[in-house]
Amino acid sequence: MKNILLLIALAAGLPAHADHPGDRLDEVMTQKEPAFTAADLNDLPVLDLLGPDAEPWDLLSLSDQVVVLSFVQATCGEPCADQQALLAKVRDGVNASPMLDMVTFLVVSDTNDPFPGSVPENLVIARSQEPIEDLIEQYRAIAPNLPEAPLVHVIARGNRHAGVFAGSTFRHISMILYVNGLTNAH
Repeated sequence: MKNILLLIALAAGLPAHADHPGDRLDEVMTQKEPAFTAADLNDLPVLDLLGPDAEPWDLLSLSDQVVVLSFVQATCGEPCADQQALLAKVRDGVNASPMLDMVTFLVVSDTNDPFPGSVPENLVIARSQEPIEDLIEQYRAIAPNLPEAPLVHVIARGNRHAGVFAGSTFRHISMILYVNGLTNAH
C-alpha cells in the first residue's frame, strides 16, 4: 500500500516538474518576455566601484549571489525612475521569499542620493570610479540589439552574465521567476 501511495504521489508531481524550465530557462524566458535577452557570458566588463562606505568594491565579492545590476545616471530622468520603480516590485517579491539571502540588487549611480529614505538590506548603491557613461556603454554592448532604454543585467552565481531586461516594460513577475530559476540552478 505504501508503494502504491508513493507512486501516485510521484505521478502527481510529474506535470509540475515537466513545466519547470530548468536548463531551458533562457529559452523559456525569451519566448515569454519580449523585453528579455539571454546573454551567456563569463567575462564581464570590469566594474571599478566605490561601495556605500566609499571604499573600493567589486562584483567578485558577490560571486555566491545572483546580482540584479542596474545603472542610474543623473541625466537619465524618467526612464531610470520608471525602471527603478519596477525593480522595487521585483525586490519586494524576492525579499518576501527564501531568495532574500541569495540575491543582491546593485545600483551603480552618479547621483548623490538615488534612493532617498531607507535602503533595503539586499540593495547596494555604488558609484563608478570611471565615467558612468563609459560603463553603461560597455554593458550595453552585451546586448546591442536592445532599444535605447536603461538595461538591467542579471548576473548568475559565479559572475556569469545570464540575461538582460530592457527598459521598464518587462513584467516584474518575469524577472522574479528568472532570478528564482538562477538561484535554483546548479
